[in-house]
Amino acid sequence: MSPSPRSPRRTARNLVPFVAASVLAWIVVPIGSSMDWGMYALSAGLAVFAGTLRVVPLRGVLATAREAIPSLIFLVAIALLRDSAGGVNSAVGALALLPVFYTALYSNRTQLCTVLVGMMTVLLAQNLLIGPPAYPDSQYRGGLIFIAVSAIIGLATQRLVTQAQAQAAEAQHRERMLEQIAEVVRNLSHSSRARDEVCEAAKTLSNASMAILYEPMNASGLLRSTAKAGLEGPPIEIAPDERSGALEAFRSGRSLFLDENSESPFFGGKIWALSGKPASVLFEPLLRGGEPVGVLVVGWPQAITVGGSRATAIALLAHEVATVIERADMLTQLTDMASTDALTGLPNRRAWEKSLNLALAEDKSVALAMLDLDHFKEFNDTYGHPAGDRLLRETAAAWREELRAGDLVARLGGDEFALLLRNCNAANALEVVERLRLRIPSEQTCSAGIATNEPGSPPEALMAHADTALYEAKTAGRDRTCLTA
Repeated sequence: MSPSPRSPRRTARNLVPFVAASVLAWIVVPIGSSMDWGMYALSAGLAVFAGTLRVVPLRGVLATAREAIPSLIFLVAIALLRDSAGGVNSAVGALALLPVFYTALYSNRTQLCTVLVGMMTVLLAQNLLIGPPAYPDSQYRGGLIFIAVSAIIGLATQRLVTQAQAQAAEAQHRERMLEQIAEVVRNLSHSSRARDEVCEAAKTLSNASMAILYEPMNASGLLRSTAKAGLEGPPIEIAPDERSGALEAFRSGRSLFLDENSESPFFGGKIWALSGKPASVLFEPLLRGGEPVGVLVVGWPQAITVGGSRATAIALLAHEVATVIERADMLTQLTDMASTDALTGLPNRRAWEKSLNLALAEDKSVALAMLDLDHFKEFNDTYGHPAGDRLLRETAAAWREELRAGDLVARLGGDEFALLLRNCNAANALEVVERLRLRIPSEQTCSAGIATNEPGSPPEALMAHADTALYEAKTAGRDRTCLTA
């Protein structure tokens, strides 16, 4: 793992203890030693140059080896310092640990190995090229041991640093993941298509290739896919007697992970192929109050680990999904209740006005009819309000069966209904209304008025024309349909 680029100021702070140790060494070496001051000055200059190279920005090839080059220069400076003070007896060989340790802390494995080879070359070269008495043969053994220990310290230190960096990166990734999941959950709370967006979020957050949401359809335990991402085709059903990972996770309330044999019967060969033949599949149950209410199935094209960030993201998302879906269903139900007549199940006045405005904005030819049951008050007085309510419900059900997709019948209040026919002229509207009037139960009748729209006319004008036609039908004796002139 390569370390991230550091600023010169931060690099300078990191260098402080190493510079302090180096300065101390250059100060104490002359004490009690017979010095070669020219070589001493050269070693000090190289040491300063090495430190400067660590701080100043480098470009090109030098930037890729910004830790190794100063360390190698510093090793040469140590060798010259040792020579200036008489060789091995100067006791400055231990300074070679400084560039090794610094490179292990702040660089990668390649540059560390380069520094270790450089240290071995510099230290052993003095024994070979200069030799006794400054570098006696007995020091080979000590030199090799020192190099071996330095390598162990450097490699072990770098491994610990790499692990710490990986853990820090994983912690940051998990923090970002939690923020993303929180954002997703907030958005889902206001979504009209929460199930589809749950699957999309699961696929995106975990870099998966597919996601399927299964929910129970009845008490028998049949599971059916209610949303998918990364997978086309009709809904998928899993019978209660099938061997399925989704069923296993749903019944047990515990997640199930397949990473070696995802084509097994637990996933299903056909679904596995349609899903892009994922290498890893996670079945994560959705729990609400401790009870399973669905299963989120996520697949990846490559092998993943059970406790890794991807599987964790799905587990965290699934923990919130059940509540999100319940809230979305409640909002949908409340929306439906707000736009639906409770007695007949037909759209109410609010839904009617919205649909009428939309139809007039989109369609050139719209027919509108107002229908009113004849003598409905007398029917209630004679047979009672329960019978009147039943008449309204049965009439609404019969009229729905007569209409095309896209047409709309709504209950505006009491025994008053409105009919919206799109792409329909007056003659066709009359035919439809007459067909509806024949479907009223209990031998009851109704009156109707029909109006067709004129380009640019507002909805209120169209309804007023239909109301006028309805009034004409009633004043003419009821049980008939009138068209506006």
